[in-house]
Amino acid sequence: MAAVFTTVALLLCAYLIWLTVSDYQPLYKENLVIAHDGDEEKVAPGKEYSITTYNIGFGAYSQDFDFFMDGGTESKAKDKETVLKNIKGSVNELNKIDPDFAFVQEIDIDSSRSRKTDQRVLVAHGLDDEYTNCFAFNYKVPYIIYPFNDMHGKVSAGQGTYSKYKFETAERISLPTDQSWLARLFGLDRCMIVNRIKTSNNKELVLINLHMSAYDKGGEFRQKQLNMLEEVLQDEYKKGNYVIAGGDWNHVIPTTDINKFAKTEERPDWYDYIPENFSPKGYRFEVDENIATNRTAGIPYDKDVNFTAIIDGFIVSDNIDVVAKKGSDLQFKYSDHNPTTIEFKIKN
Repeated sequence: MAAVFTTVALLLCAYLIWLTVSDYQPLYKENLVIAHDGDEEKVAPGKEYSITTYNIGFGAYSQDFDFFMDGGTESKAKDKETVLKNIKGSVNELNKIDPDFAFVQEIDIDSSRSRKTDQRVLVAHGLDDEYTNCFAFNYKVPYIIYPFNDMHGKVSAGQGTYSKYKFETAERISLPTDQSWLARLFGLDRCMIVNRIKTSNNKELVLINLHMSAYDKGGEFRQKQLNMLEEVLQDEYKKGNYVIAGGDWNHVIPTTDINKFAKTEERPDWYDYIPENFSPKGYRFEVDENIATNRTAGIPYDKDVNFTAIIDGFIVSDNIDVVAKKGSDLQFKYSDHNPTTIEFKIKN
């Protein structure tokens, strides 16, 4: 018996050493590769544009899927066919919306949990228009050995931004995360993607794609992430640029009613509003307040049971007019999120 324990201990040590040596450690700022040139060079005041955000849930979240990190039992998509169906369904919905710009989160590349599919290619090639796009990793772990009955395995994932207009720059900026040893080995390396697009009045439209922390006991790192974002927003505002930041906030958007879509399931602890102390001057939240964007994933989806809320949306600078807000009620058919869209004009 002692020999067995010794062997297990040695294997565990070797595993942790392997993870430590191979730990993904992105720089604070990194330039991203830009794929394809947009058809248009500049955006113009007075013209109407649209932007959508959609967390596609790495293709695993069919309505019957629950996730172990949310209290469910499953750690991987049912099979490759399910993943392909869900990614194709999500992309088809984006094609129906046909936004000028799109923020997409939870895109997997060769991950065990999504049956080794390359979703970066599936999304980029599945869109009807050839969007300029860029991708940033936010989760890279060689192999996760829990849950022990169905190991999560290799994870390689990130978020992407898509545009019909040319990116002048594409940058990954790291967000604050827990830097304790085990958290670094197994946790996400959260980030924002910042893109700049020229405007015809010699300013910039700055797009910021976000995927904020969810599982953060006490909210310490969620608050630090918001503080950093506020600094970025205020800096761009002082420059006179047009700014839209959005994505999966993993907080309830403050202009919405947290209990509007309440069913029989109790509200999970992590479903909480963006703190009131996040109030960048010259900005406001914009989202369709009538369509939930996220469901709980501790149980399969049942429209009469699951708690749902709006945790995806946008914050925009006051030199942008929002002319329409449109959520897409997909009943979480392809993901644990629904896409949501705003239509806007930049002011002169």
